[in-house]
Amino acid sequence: MNKMPPIFYQFKTQLLYFLLVPIFFVSFVLIYRPFDIDDYLDMERGLFAFNITMMSCILLVTLVITRIIFYLCKLELSSGWYLFWCGCEVLICAHFVTLYMWLMSDMSYLSVLGHACGYLASVMFYPYIIIGLALRLNHAKTHANEPAENQKIRFYDDRHNLKLMVHAKNVLYIEAEENYVRIYYIENNRQKNFQLRSTMKSIEDLCQANGLIRCHRSYYINKNLVKMLRKDKDGIILVELESPDTKLIPVSKRYYEGLANLL
Repeated sequence: MNKMPPIFYQFKTQLLYFLLVPIFFVSFVLIYRPFDIDDYLDMERGLFAFNITMMSCILLVTLVITRIIFYLCKLELSSGWYLFWCGCEVLICAHFVTLYMWLMSDMSYLSVLGHACGYLASVMFYPYIIIGLALRLNHAKTHANEPAENQKIRFYDDRHNLKLMVHAKNVLYIEAEENYVRIYYIENNRQKNFQLRSTMKSIEDLCQANGLIRCHRSYYINKNLVKMLRKDKDGIILVELESPDTKLIPVSKRYYEGLANLL
């Protein structure tokens, strides 16, 4: 299953969730009054407005905590695991709302929990879907209608912030440097490089989707720019790229056969 697009991990996206979800919840309940929720929250004491306000505050605080944790953990989830995370957020919100309502009423905790899970899951479903679809459309629009030969690779750092955009055909190779990778590319007929805080593992899918292949644990190369493979006097296999200013790049035995088959 494909990983979620980087836009889902940006901090501004987390702001959307913990601001829009509580606002949508309050607006939806006040306008539509689903499941006779006004009678349930009124408690025969005129507490409807007060309880709605408290529940929205609980949602806000809970989502701020969960979304900040999500952002700081720098998770990279598949679609399935991301949906699981969202479901867990709804359950966590339901438990805190249940605790509040249980303290405010004489109903049993389990009875309140059943109502809270049903109400919140039904109402919060809509903003999650709306935000998710909007982010997907934004991502698709950004990458749409770009000819393959002019397709740009978008490199994001480990906090999912966009740091570099470069045409795929102009990338020469990428080299690992401890907690960073260094991207070598051609711009205005000159070789340049950019240090990105990321790992080789994190950019693996991005590289494979844009014609970059791994030839060594520390290198990705542009397969379309490979000029030749050769051995040095010590028997080490090296790859030469079609760029006079580019160094010879080592090829490990693990990746040699796959690279050779492409030539």
